[in-house]
Amino acid sequence: MPETRPVHHGGQARVVGYALNAFPYHTLAELWQCLQTDVLELKARAFPDAVFPIELRFSEPLVRELASDCQEVAKLKHFLEVHDLALVTVNAFVMPRFHGEPVKERVYLPAWHESDARTRFTCDSLDLLAQLAPLDAPVKGATTLSVSVPFGALKPVTMAQIAPSILRCGEYARKLHEKTGTRCVVALEPEPGLTVETTDEAREFFSAYVPKSLSAYVGVNFDLSHQLVEFENLAESIATLQRHDIIIAKVHVSNAAEMPAPLRPFYRDSIYLHQTCGVDATGKRAYFSLDWPTEPPSGEIVKFRVHYHLPVFPTVTSTTLTEVEQFLRHFSTQALAHSTPFIIETYTWPQQLGGREHLVENIGRELDWVRQKISLE
Repeated sequence: MPETRPVHHGGQARVVGYALNAFPYHTLAELWQCLQTDVLELKARAFPDAVFPIELRFSEPLVRELASDCQEVAKLKHFLEVHDLALVTVNAFVMPRFHGEPVKERVYLPAWHESDARTRFTCDSLDLLAQLAPLDAPVKGATTLSVSVPFGALKPVTMAQIAPSILRCGEYARKLHEKTGTRCVVALEPEPGLTVETTDEAREFFSAYVPKSLSAYVGVNFDLSHQLVEFENLAESIATLQRHDIIIAKVHVSNAAEMPAPLRPFYRDSIYLHQTCGVDATGKRAYFSLDWPTEPPSGEIVKFRVHYHLPVFPTVTSTTLTEVEQFLRHFSTQALAHSTPFIIETYTWPQQLGGREHLVENIGRELDWVRQKISLE
């Protein structure tokens, strides 16, 4: 098995953790069951003698339960500390249920511009992360604490429509830092079809709307699958963000599907949206469908990529894993600050497996593969 501790280069550690949204919990009781069984089993397998960096997925009922019960917050914090589970980031992208029923466009609801529900949920999530983070954060694991949220709503919602609510969350994070001494970043997550889906659009948003006073509290969650579906060059995208001093709060290490034609019914029948992009022979994006195409695209498209987080290790399925591997080998040791955690996100495991059989085993394989690729640099 590859080295289980964070990979060190020149005395610094690259944090590699896992996003727990692969586990289908929705309420506080279900989270406790997940932590006490699956997560501790995964910790024993993959991090037996080291801290296990994790990303919790917050849902609306889970946040409501925790926000109303300080004793439960203290109990959860104690559990994480006792079992060497370092909460370095929170996924506050999806407020409704995320497993077991069709999700599709509901992942973006409530939308930023339609009510203050998304803003309240994000601010509550920032509060909880500040309370639950390790006592010596962000020193422990050299991580940047962050709460990831959708970068807008589905197009044609504009940047001007989403900016006010997002900036209120950034201002809340700034005041929370002043109050608690813990800095948490609002990590906006570009995704195909959203107001902000490409790196260039992210640059445009930050340039037009994010004031310098909030530049330390509003950043980006760079999801490899999302940007690969857009056929972006990952190295160029990272360089663009850095050139414009945009915080990369975390990297979601994820893998997209790639195919010459969108013919596989497996993706079509999924409970999740599968934003599908295609490029022509020149490599230019020439096709987009918010979900699995209902009609065959034109013959001029030579390659398709689909937003479906496939395993981050070699499989027989055609994927973007080569690009993921190149990213890991390059950016694990250079260009990206070591304060940027790499969090593996493969939330489709239960659906692929038809349940939870071998879930911990397969997640362990992903962690092994990613850490191995990093250690080879």
